[in-house]
Amino acid sequence: MKMTETAIRRGVTFAMIYLIAVGFGLFSLARLKLDLFPKLEFPVIALITQYTGVGPFDMETVVTRPLEETVAVVENVTKITSQSAQSLSLVSLEFGWGSDMNQAEIDVRNALEWVRDALPEDVTEPLIFAFDISMQPIVYFSVTSPVHGAAELRKISEREIEPRLERIPGVASAMTSGGMAREIKILVDPLRLRAYNLSIQQITQALQINNLQLPAGYIDDERQEFSIQTSGEYTSIEEIENTSVMAMNGVNIRIKDVADVIDGFKDERQRIWANGEPAVSLVLQRQSDANTVQVCRDVIKAVPQIESELPKGVKMELFYDSSEFIRLSMSNLGSTAIQAVLLTFLVLLFFLGNFRTSIIVALSIPVSIIVTFAVMDQMGLTLNVISMAGLALAVGMLVDNSIVVVESIFRIRQEGEKPADAANKGTNEVAMAITASTLTTLAVFLPVLFVPGLAGQLFKEMVITICFSLAVSLIVALTLIP
Repeated sequence: MKMTETAIRRGVTFAMIYLIAVGFGLFSLARLKLDLFPKLEFPVIALITQYTGVGPFDMETVVTRPLEETVAVVENVTKITSQSAQSLSLVSLEFGWGSDMNQAEIDVRNALEWVRDALPEDVTEPLIFAFDISMQPIVYFSVTSPVHGAAELRKISEREIEPRLERIPGVASAMTSGGMAREIKILVDPLRLRAYNLSIQQITQALQINNLQLPAGYIDDERQEFSIQTSGEYTSIEEIENTSVMAMNGVNIRIKDVADVIDGFKDERQRIWANGEPAVSLVLQRQSDANTVQVCRDVIKAVPQIESELPKGVKMELFYDSSEFIRLSMSNLGSTAIQAVLLTFLVLLFFLGNFRTSIIVALSIPVSIIVTFAVMDQMGLTLNVISMAGLALAVGMLVDNSIVVVESIFRIRQEGEKPADAANKGTNEVAMAITASTLTTLAVFLPVLFVPGLAGQLFKEMVITICFSLAVSLIVALTLIP
């Protein structure tokens, strides 16, 4: 085979080529992102709509059913399911596997433009939610303090901790739950409302009209231009109480005449404790293209600095770190791969009976795996349990071609041929056989790339790593081993 003959004749050149390939593979290994699973794209889009105070039956009639009929015309939709609950409508759209979910989301948004006018005025804008596994939280913190109450803790978490965490590279958002959130309550007295012959809708409309931030234009002269900013939003309880609802017989009826305005808190639907103490929970999500392990490491590293800038007594305690399980899983797989390499070398040493020959054959394992890292980096794959499992499974197969080549060269060398001639002749004798053997192995794995659904997406990276490492091992057997 011409390639083998060239490799033997230009040994230094091919040695430099392999050194460059291994160096590029090690560089790519440092760039690979660590994650638990491959990037999975589920073809599901959910529409979440709220209509406060409306029961499930009416929600289905006036909200859910019109939304279903509108989005049913979107291309590639295979199934629509819906749920109507108190004040809430949930419509789920399932698309065919392999659909472009970015385009599907745009199509859903365009379809909703036709139904907006048919929905009641008080219905919230439908929230379009495309399911993404990368949106799951990666870090949970509990925020506690023996000094501050539940309301102060939530305020500190939202205004002081969240902005600092969101500035860390790779962090998409930080959300606080628990504690007591401030809420201005306007308790309308039905008797006073009836006495003034007013309706609750008039109260709502007056509050909406007087709590707007509207542009006011600009003024200019020959040299300068000034923007005019108006303060239209409420800044105090007194402003809400003095809001005019209507004028009757020359008397101005205000909010405080028909209602009580209370600066209070939202009803507590959940309470959080950490180690027996009242606390608030802080959840972090990463950006879809961020390295989970790196983001978690940066967040945990920044916590002491953030705590030093918080009010006295406030503590942040880590109680869930997703990167810990990823590191443990990758460490176990890495250890398994190293054990497989050592056991393979011992088996080779036992059967070949020659230490030097066993080292030469075993050399094909690290070279094939390291070069595969470069391919993974260029294809945008991540180092996860699936891809690492593929490499671990391929370890035993990576030496098959090299064993056959070494045995053939060793046999011809014993017949009295010169080393260079024996390497060339021995490799050429088995080149077609090992190529056919490798191709038949690849033919078993390659069809998995075309398997539809979740299984195809999940095992795609495993198949790619196995196939590329086997292909590299064939090239190594035909060039490096001789």
